[in-house]
Amino acid sequence: MEDSRGSNDTPTHVDITTKQAAFPEVKVTIKDLYRYANGMDLMILAISSLCAFGAGVCRVVPSIIFSRIAYIFVQVDNDGPESSRSVSAWTASIDHFTLYFVYIAIASFVTQYISRLGFVYTGEKLARKIKEHFFSATLKQNIAIFDELGAGSFTTQISTGTTLVQDAISQKLGLTVSAFGTLLSTYILCFAYSWRLTLILLWCAVFAFSLFLIGKRLSSGYASQSLEETSAGNTIIEEAIGSIKSVAALGIQNSVIKRYREHLQRARASSFRLKAMIGCVLGIAIGTGYLNMALAFWQGSRFLTDGTATFVDVLVVATAAKTAAFAVFGVGSNADSIISALASASRLFTMIARESTIDATSEHGLRPQISRGQIEFRGVSHIYPSRPHVLVINQLDIVFRPGQITVVVGKTGQGKSSISHLIERFYDPVEGQVLFDGQGIQTLNVRWLRSQIRLVGQEPILFNTTITDNIAYGLGSPTLGSDACSPEKRQQIIEDAAKAACAHDFISRLPSGYETLVGERGSQLSGGQKQRIAIARALVANPRVLILDEATSALDSETEAKVQAAIRQICKECTIIMIAHRLASIRESDNVVVISGGKVVEQGLCRELLRKDGLYRRLMETQTTEPAQHPDGRSTVECISGTERESLLGKEHEAEGLASQTGHDIQAYVRRSQNSARGNEKTQASDGSLRDLATFLTRFNKSDLVVVLLGLFCSFIAGLEEPASAIVFGEAVIAISEPLQQSIRTRAGFWSLMYLMLALVQTAAFCIESITFVHSAESLIFRVRTQVTEAILHQDMEFYDQQGNSAGNLVSFVSTETSHLAGLGGSIIGTILISLTTLVSSLALACAFGWKLALVCFAVVPLIIVCGFWGIRIVGEHQARTERHNLAAAGFASETISGIRTIASLTREDAAITHFKKLLAIAKQKNLRLNLVSSLLYAIAQSVFYACMALGFWFGGTLIVRREYNTLQFIVVYSSILLGAMSVGIVFSFAPDIGKAKKSSNNIRTLLKKRTKIESRTGDGLGPIITDGAVEFRDVTFEYPTRSGHPVLRGVSFKVLPGQHIALVGKTGCGKSTIISLLEQFYDPTSGQIFVDGYPISSMNTKKYRRSLALVVQEPTLLNGTIRENLLAGIEDEVVSEATIEAVCKTADIYDFISSLPDGFATNVGSRGGKLSGGQKQRVALARALLRNPKILLLDEATSAVDGESEQKIQNAIERATEGCTSITIAHRLSTIRKADVIIVLDEGAIIEFGSHEELLARKGKYHSLHSASSRQ
Repeated sequence: MEDSRGSNDTPTHVDITTKQAAFPEVKVTIKDLYRYANGMDLMILAISSLCAFGAGVCRVVPSIIFSRIAYIFVQVDNDGPESSRSVSAWTASIDHFTLYFVYIAIASFVTQYISRLGFVYTGEKLARKIKEHFFSATLKQNIAIFDELGAGSFTTQISTGTTLVQDAISQKLGLTVSAFGTLLSTYILCFAYSWRLTLILLWCAVFAFSLFLIGKRLSSGYASQSLEETSAGNTIIEEAIGSIKSVAALGIQNSVIKRYREHLQRARASSFRLKAMIGCVLGIAIGTGYLNMALAFWQGSRFLTDGTATFVDVLVVATAAKTAAFAVFGVGSNADSIISALASASRLFTMIARESTIDATSEHGLRPQISRGQIEFRGVSHIYPSRPHVLVINQLDIVFRPGQITVVVGKTGQGKSSISHLIERFYDPVEGQVLFDGQGIQTLNVRWLRSQIRLVGQEPILFNTTITDNIAYGLGSPTLGSDACSPEKRQQIIEDAAKAACAHDFISRLPSGYETLVGERGSQLSGGQKQRIAIARALVANPRVLILDEATSALDSETEAKVQAAIRQICKECTIIMIAHRLASIRESDNVVVISGGKVVEQGLCRELLRKDGLYRRLMETQTTEPAQHPDGRSTVECISGTERESLLGKEHEAEGLASQTGHDIQAYVRRSQNSARGNEKTQASDGSLRDLATFLTRFNKSDLVVVLLGLFCSFIAGLEEPASAIVFGEAVIAISEPLQQSIRTRAGFWSLMYLMLALVQTAAFCIESITFVHSAESLIFRVRTQVTEAILHQDMEFYDQQGNSAGNLVSFVSTETSHLAGLGGSIIGTILISLTTLVSSLALACAFGWKLALVCFAVVPLIIVCGFWGIRIVGEHQARTERHNLAAAGFASETISGIRTIASLTREDAAITHFKKLLAIAKQKNLRLNLVSSLLYAIAQSVFYACMALGFWFGGTLIVRREYNTLQFIVVYSSILLGAMSVGIVFSFAPDIGKAKKSSNNIRTLLKKRTKIESRTGDGLGPIITDGAVEFRDVTFEYPTRSGHPVLRGVSFKVLPGQHIALVGKTGCGKSTIISLLEQFYDPTSGQIFVDGYPISSMNTKKYRRSLALVVQEPTLLNGTIRENLLAGIEDEVVSEATIEAVCKTADIYDFISSLPDGFATNVGSRGGKLSGGQKQRVALARALLRNPKILLLDEATSAVDGESEQKIQNAIERATEGCTSITIAHRLSTIRKADVIIVLDEGAIIEFGSHEELLARKGKYHSLHSASSRQ
């Protein structure tokens, strides 16, 4: 919803910033879970609910039939063998009532099938709609929301949150409705037969539901807390996986896992309280069911002797009460799922309900027909909502005119990039106006405004698709008509833009050309290649306003000059705004604006500002490229021998080694056979048995063995209680059938007392069993998530290069797969174990009391088991297919949200939403087919036991009529059989949970067994041997594992002496950063070797080796935490003094900035350091590197985002601070490396020149050309 302010509305700064980041309070009920159901969905739900209710009613009707037949059996016993009534008459009555069980079986099958089919279908559909609305609502939000919430938080809600909702509104809700149907019909039936006795027994239902309501109220907060902590933990690992190279270089995997564990521990504590409370409530409710049975027989015997109730009346009420106890059990078993779903839905619907202050998908606002592109700032002040006490821009007045190039310069952190954020309307200023062609941008349609603008940042975001698609994204939203052209015309437009950005040549040399996949965030391309594609993406739209925020900082001078010339030629009439630190590149600008402290301090032409003795002149003077006196004491010739020099200079090579990749999802990757230099290993088969699942669960629960054994013992006791109750029930029935009234009361009272004892034991057993299994289940999930995360964070880099292993996919894998294991935790696994104990003990008891009847009736149990196992298998297959598509959707959502500024700038929200919907819809038809089959098997398994009852009554009646069995034997055997059959049904009602857990454990087990080529966790390899920092590359050739056959480095050889400063230069994509990656041991060379201090780095302990290195890259990664935490990242075993921290920050020229912040070193940097500017992040990263006191310092364009004055200070300070430290620098600003001992020039993966700055200039080769191009700018 757009901002609209009346003339009298004068909101304060706090009002404006608070509004941009505020969330509404949303309370969610079960009804809200169905808010996206249409008429057809509601009709299906109504039919499914009716059928589920009918299935519940089917469970009550047998009480009537049983009571009628039991009365017949009692009459047979009481009449004796001399009875005048014929056997045929008894048999006819028994056959008549037995036939009703067949009818019930048919009715149960139909209702169970329809209800499950309908609930699962609508559950999947509505969960898909919730995902779509949540994702759509997320993309509508203003940018301030994402400054606080990381992509991992959103991924968790899209994957785990919606899974919990789907689970609750599909099979779990169906089971709950069925249980309510049983309860309601039970009490209706009981009132019909004996309203007096029913009124007395009604307390049980009131008490049980009161318990559940109290439990829900107390536990709902725990559910929310658990989800919040899990979401926060997932944000941490999403950020770490997305920055895995920095995490690996710093060696902070364990630190990340520790932070993740802290959130998991809090989530575990909240989840334990939730589920333990529900388990205890359920145990008490079950106990009250037995109390009700005791009360039913005790009071029923009195009504019977008083003549106010008949034998059938009492038996119907008592039997129905027992059925009601099972219904309460069914409601309780699903209570935690529904509570968790409501907590998840609350978070989902809060985002959906939030009205964005700046909605790019809104149709509101003006859309002028003519656009010139003039931008004007009038008294603009700006405060970021995430930093409410810092005034970033203060009363700024600037005009950016069409057809002119306006350059904004200044020191880092002075508000330059904030200007672009306000022009794009990522934020609203707290004061003043931003005008577009004289119109306040708040009156313009946001999408139209952004379609007129293209922004290229210093750290451009590319999406995990082809180069063609990435450039085409610049065409903007299809709704604007930008994409309305033929495929051939579209491709030509894309290639023309690529040529203008000097990207066409390197793209054409790729094996897949424009169809090359660029990887997550463009990870498969170099920094310069990413920037050129981003520039092409901007130029393809022919924008009215082009903003270049350090957009060419990763380009060499020659390429930069060509790109800028092309931009000036193509964008003659558009407004060009350049934010730059490399001042030599802006001499042809029409206006230079110097920013300091968020204000304009100088403005004018470049030559005019140079005449003044101001800030601009000082910045320019620090960037001279005049050669300085070469330092003494270094022999540049020592770097490489003469033989090597001839070999290196004589090589000719082919194109850059980039190739496309094919898509792989996480399951496909972890199932492949793993072959490495350190051994071959076969992964597990894709299907695992239930035995494998049990073994897997046992392995992770070893430390909780005592707790698990206690839970098993209590489950065993609780399971034995049911068969024991069969004996008590049989004796109680016989008691109320006694002819003598006094005998009825005495015997019924005794067996009622036995029911009381059962109630006490059962309550205690259930409560203890629930607490123990909840504890073990939560510990299991905690351990599995921790180990899976640890395994992922220590994978080889090629693992992350795989197309399906994006940060979003992997976070979804961790969250979702482990959540499925939780499906066998707590109350569910306890219920399964109790049911299995009941099944076995019931069979034994039945055989002991009447083996003939037992064997005949149990003949149908194998059919139930077969149907159940097939159901588990089909659900597992269903889950595997669904999960693959859900992972793809979650990965896409994570990538989109991580690049939300780029998505917003390109107006790609609608396109992203459409693609997300397509990913979700892929499995729709397959899911329907599997649902049809699994529902069929489920219905058979649930209805067969009614056939068992029919068989039992028919054969049991025959035995009684023949006088082979008495009524007590029949009731005990029949009740045991009934309990056993129901137990099997209960077990297989959890088939979806078992199937999901089986498949998930298989995937997790395979991942955990995967061996890595470069082990970064263990102590394998040599100890800390780096003392000097001597580096040698010996004939190194390298090709990325996903780009086999396309080498990036070709026979590279060089030596770096201890303490030398080596610089690597060359055009973008020539292999400079790859050398750094190999030195950091992110990959092993394809051939050749790398030595440090004379040892092959492949033989060293990787973790200790990396501790001796420090890496600072062009796009540095800061993790969500305080500045202090980021500075100390990777320093685990040392105590660093405050003075040392301040000293390195002063060296990196960041101390003054940190000191100016209200919270100083305790300031939170935001997700990926998003609350800091590019230059500030680089300086914090530099300080972090210096704090490690490394033997080898690796600087990959480490000061590209820093202004010239700060850069010069930092360079001088680094030289002093790293004296005696070997350093390798990658730079395009040649002024920063002119003091290097040796400069190595690379071209297409090979070394073509090396020497000092003066030697290379004198040689007039490639370096001379690069230097000349830089000097001409």
